[in-house]
Amino acid sequence: MGTRDLAFGGVMCALCSVCIILSSLFHLITPLIFACVFYCVCAQKSGATVATIVVVASNIIGFFLGGIGGGEILFSALYFSPLAIIVFCTKKLDKTGLQVVLRAVIFSVFAICVYVLFATVLKGFVGFDVESVKIGELRVGVYLLGVVWMVATVLFGFALDKGVAYVLKRFTKK
Repeated sequence: MGTRDLAFGGVMCALCSVCIILSSLFHLITPLIFACVFYCVCAQKSGATVATIVVVASNIIGFFLGGIGGGEILFSALYFSPLAIIVFCTKKLDKTGLQVVLRAVIFSVFAICVYVLFATVLKGFVGFDVESVKIGELRVGVYLLGVVWMVATVLFGFALDKGVAYVLKRFTKK
């Protein structure tokens, strides 16, 4: 980790902090997706250590400057930021079919853990009240939303990896 990596990490931290603050101010998720892309780019260019420092610092800055009004900071800190690090750390698991399945399982486990956290613990705070369709005692709406959440996370993880790889290949020399 040299000074070049730290300087690049500082720029990425500033960009991610702005994305988190904009997300908190306007109650949008889209800036958090851009922050997730910036985290992945930072991890690819500077390594996981610098990216983890950027994740922590930008979420702290976003919390203190943007506030915790609508729960967007929770989506940033608990979903998008760790997902970017997980995508980077599992990047080498795309050589064989079994490795791709293992990577999809890792993304799925992460998605299920975050979904359970949001659906049970933080449901009132982030406005995660889901009207369930009941079939007997089974709440189908909550489970169906969980499956959709998991599939979307897996697809987003793979798309994020391929998109960041394309952007880095296209716009950088390294």
